Amino acid sequence: MTGCKDEDEPEPEPLPSAVDADIKKQVKYSSGAIETKPASAIIHIWSAEDADFDVEASGTDIYVGSAYDKNSGEFKTAIYGSVGSRMKEPVEPGKYFIYVLLKKSSSSGSLAYSHTYFEIKEGENLQLKKTFSHDVPSGAYEEWDKNK
Repeated sequence: MTGCKDEDEPEPEPLPSAVDADIKKQVKYSSGAIETKPASAIIHIWSAEDADFDVEASGTDIYVGSAYDKNSGEFKTAIYGSVGSRMKEPVEPGKYFIYVLLKKSSSSGSLAYSHTYFEIKEGENLQLKKTFSHDVPSGAYEEWDKNK
């Protein structure tokens, strides 16, 4: 008997991975109290293997899931997208780029946005949380890690 693997034995199934994006915004009341609430947003995720996305060069195309990649010189289409305060998707292990845009409203912070790169490993369930500040200006960029 040899130590060879039985050819009828199937390869083990890879463990599933998932990303769970949770988007919130602080609300400041006239009393000065600040509360954090789910925020309605447009959420897009792109594969970022060998990519370097340029949000400014993407212009408003990024709102509909098309981002400019400086490495290839081309626009790339998001592979995941959602509208709401939460997005949970099964994903393959790898490197990704997430862009979040608060929906247009009469409130301060309308169309504020944030983005970051992240990596996910096999079998990992990654929680991505972004909480926008109560005083983020409308249409402004806010660092992903602010308010952690």
